[in-house]
Amino acid sequence: MSRPVSSPRLRFAGHRGSVLIVAMLFSAIMAISLTSYLTLSTSTLRVANRTFHNTTALNAAEAGLELGLWSFNKTDSLGLATAWDGWTLDPGAHTATRTFTLDTGRTVTVFVQGYDSAIASPKVVAKAVVDPGDGGPEIHKYLEVTLTRRSLFANGLVAKNSISWVGHPEADSWDSDPDNDPSTAAVAYAVGIRSAECTVGCVDGSISLGSGGNVYGYTATGPSGSTTGGSVHGLGTTVNDPTRISTDFSATFPAVTVPSPATAYAIYAGSEPTAFPRGGDSADADGRYYYVFGAGAAISKNTTVSDDVTFIMTSHSGVQAIGFTGTRKLTINANASVVVYTDGNIRAFGNGIVNSNQAKNLIIYGTNTSAAGQTFGIGGNGQLTATIYAPNADIEMKGGGSSGQVSGSIVGRTINMNGGTNFHYDVALSRLNGGNPYGISRWRELQSAAERAPYLGL
Repeated sequence: MSRPVSSPRLRFAGHRGSVLIVAMLFSAIMAISLTSYLTLSTSTLRVANRTFHNTTALNAAEAGLELGLWSFNKTDSLGLATAWDGWTLDPGAHTATRTFTLDTGRTVTVFVQGYDSAIASPKVVAKAVVDPGDGGPEIHKYLEVTLTRRSLFANGLVAKNSISWVGHPEADSWDSDPDNDPSTAAVAYAVGIRSAECTVGCVDGSISLGSGGNVYGYTATGPSGSTTGGSVHGLGTTVNDPTRISTDFSATFPAVTVPSPATAYAIYAGSEPTAFPRGGDSADADGRYYYVFGAGAAISKNTTVSDDVTFIMTSHSGVQAIGFTGTRKLTINANASVVVYTDGNIRAFGNGIVNSNQAKNLIIYGTNTSAAGQTFGIGGNGQLTATIYAPNADIEMKGGGSSGQVSGSIVGRTINMNGGTNFHYDVALSRLNGGNPYGISRWRELQSAAERAPYLGL
């Protein structure tokens, strides 16, 4: 009996069915893959689109902050009305609001607290809203900056290169104008009201406090510097506090601009007056009396200042511009003030400079542009209340006794203190801006509902 023979057609049909199934499987896999890819691509595009518009909103808000800061920094030169023209002002609440249309067509609303400098730390808040155009929710960006007046005298003692103490000097602080009202009487320094807000800072070198130095406040150097010796601490203790010592200090030392008044009087060597202003002299438009000292002319006799006077002594590089020894002295009477611009040296031993006013009433600008180009020395039981900005001067304070007292703020190339000299930083000088604009002390994005709540009406 013969076996049945398989049909070739049926075998070929089976192969075709297998190929079809495989093709269908591949098609299904490709369809799923393409769908996933398209979904991923769409999601990626949506995320990229929102990221782009998020950045756009951030840039718009940043532009709003800059516009608010511009008005702050133009207030001194243009006046309040001009600097804040176009803003909606509320003098009672000290607030200002304005909506700007940027070059990109975007709008940003800016809110300012303290536009009239009625508060110490004004704030600027900018709100930008962007529609991403993808059917999703709008992007809201809120930025806030806290401002502070920039001052050359925001710290107690600042040196470019190094600070060195020998013996047992001490540095602390107090505020001679705690209510920030110049019409009220200044507060004199006393141990009972001192604070621990004096910063001793050094940019390029190190700080040595010796074996007995005490800083009621902080020390700070650049990254390559260090603080050694002594003790840095707060009030109520003399135990060193490492959290008050840092290595992230930086500072800029802008060049000093010497004024060129329309009304000024020349002073020649050998004919220096002993009383300023002289009878018959006229003040310049700003109310100050200006005297330009020629080469060789100096202040070394008993001299009295009874009004607002400026001494320009910029022909004295390498020689003494102001110097007193023994009982000779420069006396600045009550309510008078002295500003000195000099490239020369200053020496005041004993009570060589008597300033019974605040430190802001005696400001000394060192104008020498050469490194170590000038020296300032205070010696004996010297008592000096002054504000000194001389970034190329070597400044030395020698106690020579037990009652050397220097009050104010000092910026120099190097600062050396020894003996029993004590330094008292006047915090009020941090508000002495001298035309310096506002700077940003804090920047943050307002993200939570609680942070944004005060500004939802913008």
